Formats: sequence, structure tokens, C-alpha cells
Amino acid sequence: MIVEPRGAVGRLVHLLKLIGSGPPTFTLTELAIRASLPTSTVHRLLQELVRSNLVERSSSRAYRPGRELYLLASRMVAKFDIVGCARPFLEELGEQWKETVVLCIYSPSALNAVVSDLVLTPHPLRYGIETGDVIELPWGSLGRAILAHLPSEHRIAILDVRKIGPISGRRMPSLADMEAILAGIRAQGHARHCDPENDLAGIASPIFGRGNEVLGCLGVTMPARRFGLHSEEQLSQALRSAAVALSERARISQS
Repeated sequence: MIVEPRGAVGRLVHLLKLIGSGPPTFTLTELAIRASLPTSTVHRLLQELVRSNLVERSSSRAYRPGRELYLLASRMVAKFDIVGCARPFLEELGEQWKETVVLCIYSPSALNAVVSDLVLTPHPLRYGIETGDVIELPWGSLGRAILAHLPSEHRIAILDVRKIGPISGRRMPSLADMEAILAGIRAQGHARHCDPENDLAGIASPIFGRGNEVLGCLGVTMPARRFGLHSEEQLSQALRSAAVALSERARISQS
């Protein structure tokens, strides 16, 4: 049973799906027939897509998917490719440090990050983290490694609403203090976190794509009680090197 799309947003999404799965060029009438919508409705929605560069005119009477739609699709594919590219780095770091290694991908629409892949520590005592977990950016090494490299207006928007730590329950430092912390992360190339009270610690380094946009981060997490057993300098260097190498692969996949 086909559910008829309702409302302007539902119909717009319906059209985008048809355009993405359809022929390379199409006319207004052809799209209206495929969409089972009035021609006047499809014409109005197409104009919105043209203004957004998601659809382009290929001739006076025909349309085609626009450059912005292809760019959006390529970015999404690149992000999925990162998961595959990152797997050898996760496994190598996990084997070397015997701690949980995590790949997080930044979500610009949600202003948070998602755990996309991980290698668990062999230790029975570990921090509970799973693929699909949401990471709030102002808290911990994983979030701050990403937050530090976002545009200032995005950082401020995130810091303005994420006031309480999801694990610690503590209030966030002042905006000035947070900006100083994030500046330090940018200078070092990694973020560190050690919270003995909640027995959680970690180090993370950002991953960049083409145009130096931050895509996510690689991180190593562990109970705080084991943090001092590792050389922080060597661990941070290993993460930075892996993140730089993965960033290079990400840029190649986006080109």
C-alpha cells in the first residue's frame, strides 16, 4: 500500500526520493505523474528545489538533479566510507593499547556526534559504550575533540544549550573558560579527559575532510584508574598520527 505524502515537507521529500532514483533528466509532467501529485503542486515544489540548487534546469522544459544534491550525496557517501577506512586504525590502536578505541562521526544537523564503530578493550572492566551512542560535544575527550574545530557560531550554539554534563551532572564552565579549553585542544591536536569521580578517562583527536571541515574523531577511552598506567604522551601521539592518516584518506574519498 502506497501512503500518499502529506503536507509541503512530506511532498518535498517524496519528490527528492523520486528525483534521486529516477532518470538523469525529467519534465514537470513526468515527475507529476510519477509522484501522483497535481502538476501545479509539483511545479511549486520544484521551484523551491531549483532555488536551493538541489534541482537544475537542463533545458527550457526539462530538469535534472542539481549540484547541491550531488554534493550532499557525496558527503554522505564519504562519511560512510570513513567507517570502512577507519577500521584498520581502530584495530591497530586497540591491539597496541588494549583499551576501547572509538570512531565518532559529527552530525551537523543534530549538533552532536554518533559512535559509528569501535573496538572493545579485552579488559573485563570497561566503560560502557556502544555503536549508535550519541556523544554530546561539550563533554569528554570525544566531544571536545570535535567541538574545538567547529566554526565559532556553531560552538556558541552548542555551548548555549548543553549546560549540564550527561554523566557527571556538573555544570559547564563559563563560555570564556570553555573557549580557552578548546583553544588548547586546537593547539595540541588532541583532547584529554580524566574524571576519577566517575572512573572515566580518554584521549581523542579530530578527523578532517576536504576544506579542513571536521568530520569526527578517533578516541581511546578507559576507566580513569587505568589512565595513569599508559604514557599519555605516547598515546596522544599515536592517536594524532592515526587521525592525520585517516583524514588524508577521507579527503581522497571526497575528491
